[in-house]
Amino acid sequence: MITDLHTHAIIPDALRAMAAAHPVYGPEVIEEGGQTFLRYPGGRARLGPLHPGIFDPESRLEEMDDLGVERHVVAIAPPNSFYHIPAEPGIDFARMQNDALMAWSDAHPDRLHVFGTLPLQDPGASLKEFARIMEHPRVRGVQIGTNIGGVDLDDPRFDPVWEASQAANSPIWVHGDQRQLAGADRLNNYYLQNFIGQPLESTIAMGKLIFSGVLERYPDLRFGWCHGGGFLPYQIGRWDHGWGCRPEAVVAIDTHPPSSYFAKMYFDTLTHDPLSLRCVVDRVGADHVLLGSDYPFDMASADPVGAAKAAGLDSDALDRVFETNAERFLRPMP
Repeated sequence: MITDLHTHAIIPDALRAMAAAHPVYGPEVIEEGGQTFLRYPGGRARLGPLHPGIFDPESRLEEMDDLGVERHVVAIAPPNSFYHIPAEPGIDFARMQNDALMAWSDAHPDRLHVFGTLPLQDPGASLKEFARIMEHPRVRGVQIGTNIGGVDLDDPRFDPVWEASQAANSPIWVHGDQRQLAGADRLNNYYLQNFIGQPLESTIAMGKLIFSGVLERYPDLRFGWCHGGGFLPYQIGRWDHGWGCRPEAVVAIDTHPPSSYFAKMYFDTLTHDPLSLRCVVDRVGADHVLLGSDYPFDMASADPVGAAKAAGLDSDALDRVFETNAERFLRPMP
């Protein structure tokens, strides 16, 4: 069962419900120049161009067959986390999108599983929504942002979410939202907000979780990272060196160096380069790498299975990347 863990959906039923409940915040689908976009109220912000597979499960399933991928773990598009809006509509939007994702999975239980979303601008409400979606057998974890409306993941307000996730044996899949990118004022042209901003966001979030001691305090909690883990696999030596010589780095983790926490994290294959993917595998181990494509955005891998094979991994490593690691990482099926 080859499983792609980095995929996205925008479900029309959820969009209609969101727009009806909170038209001030609900996005709408628009057509421009023969292409489809999602437009957000209150400005020029939009997402796209969008592929039909992001809306339609049947188109998605056909492409999965063509790509040799048997299962998608589907999450919302990151801008639809809506961490930037007030809690009340954010709670409703999370529920509506989770219901739509679970309905997709109910219709295609062998092919489509789910990373749920949480209204993390309200951690208390997030715990309630987490408990609700954990009742669905094919919600295999949750997707969160690299920061929550500008609040970093080491903030103590999120500790109850980490505790609940660990208790439920449910992993956390982390994906940046282009609304809240570090250095955004310097990344506003050439599409650098994606080329640099997304991997930078993952790197910052990992640094916050490692150096704050979150991963130490929740030893059984699993975090998964998009885009090959950002810049960390390449720069972890710098972190270990600094941990050995800077007092600021050992405030919360004075026993184990930063690289030791790779054992608690998983990284997807979306590096767009076989040498880079090989570096990730060599650094974190083949048992901590997951197949991920970013389907169906234009920055996705057009052939995620072939891209993993191009890295020169042996058959045992490929088996882990394609199947075994996913079952170790994801919340177990009942």
